[in-house]
Amino acid sequence: MLTKTVLNNVSYAIRGLLVALMLSSVTPFVYAQALTEKTVEITTADQFTLSAQLFSAVPSASGVLFLHDCQHAAQDYQPLYAALVKQGFTVLALDLRGYGDSQSELFSEQKIRRQSEDIVSYQGQLAGLMLHWQKDVLSALHYMQQALGNKQAISVVTSGCSSNQAIYLAETNAINSIVMFAPELSSADKEQFKQLSDMPIYLLSSKHQTEAMLNAKELFDWSGDKNTVLQVLKGNLSAYQLLKQQPYLNEHVATWLRNTLKGH
Repeated sequence: MLTKTVLNNVSYAIRGLLVALMLSSVTPFVYAQALTEKTVEITTADQFTLSAQLFSAVPSASGVLFLHDCQHAAQDYQPLYAALVKQGFTVLALDLRGYGDSQSELFSEQKIRRQSEDIVSYQGQLAGLMLHWQKDVLSALHYMQQALGNKQAISVVTSGCSSNQAIYLAETNAINSIVMFAPELSSADKEQFKQLSDMPIYLLSSKHQTEAMLNAKELFDWSGDKNTVLQVLKGNLSAYQLLKQQPYLNEHVATWLRNTLKGH
């Protein structure tokens, strides 16, 4: 019978403290120097230029495609990339269209925010921007596949509003595992998830981020893979804040991904 794992604060408190102590002993300069990074450009089908950060590990490394949330950009998750590279992954961290360095006069979340008169207007225009993401993320996946020689396993890590993009990718592409931080999903997204073949899923949320926590729990309950993990932490912190304030989580996610890709 397949078993899955639910993690909580208590069971990982000691490990988290030890990892946090180790990380705190590394200066920011040395931490940054450990990464080999370059900025790459990805041209989409409609000739839009996406920007991404590529962190290269060993040539035969498996890949991780990272998609940020709607409150941040790719550059904000550097400690996670360091943890992933430490585990031997090549990481492609994409600035989604309208964010970070993937902005233009026509596509800009900041511009939408400035010009929106109310939250309803903002949400409507942002939803229009996000309609481009599915094809954009597919272009990023193809870029990563080429960078890895089309041979290595690829996992997708998402946060918040980008979580559904992992589901869309996995419907028609070989994705080996998925990480979702505080997943924001519609009912239709969750139904699409339930049609996917079982694969390892790592789900993380704060307990009082109620919608994200309930989404994570529903996906966890549905998954039949024995390596699927649900981790719910006390409080109301966003996924970004959790990773920043509990740095051991970056290491834990990276180690989990490495373990799920053994044999690939």
